[in-house]
Amino acid sequence: MVEEPVVDKNSLIEQYILEYTNMERSSYGLDELILDSKLSQISQAHSDDMVENNYFSHTNLDGETPTDRAIAAGYNVVKYLGDGYYSTGIGENIAKMPTGNVLGIGYVSDDAESIAEAIVDAWMDSPGHRANILNSQYTNMGIGVSFDGTYYVATQNFY
Repeated sequence: MVEEPVVDKNSLIEQYILEYTNMERSSYGLDELILDSKLSQISQAHSDDMVENNYFSHTNLDGETPTDRAIAAGYNVVKYLGDGYYSTGIGENIAKMPTGNVLGIGYVSDDAESIAEAIVDAWMDSPGHRANILNSQYTNMGIGVSFDGTYYVATQNFY
């Protein structure tokens, strides 16, 4: 008998965030984002850091921005856009999502798909987060989710 690999809930939430993010992009005629393992490591490290050190911010307690953290991890943050144009940096969305009745969102079931859907819906309802998800210049995405006992803390990085 072959045992199925055990996938933890945070990993399932990450998979569903990828799926729901790409569904949003597709609905606007945009290419799907490619899951980037290095960017996911950077995202996971930030989610873990926020949980371990009890804060919620794009800037960590050392004053590092998403781009600073990507550079420190050896990620190439310079992208050629064509016609002599380049961009420097990465985009980032962060979220804290509990389960149960969530103000402004409604009821969030305690399962990976519901949690991920609520996170992506919340991002799509926020102009800055929505702009990241629908930015046609982004091709890659990393996702990392941690749980602090109450909230699922998600980081989504874009390149």
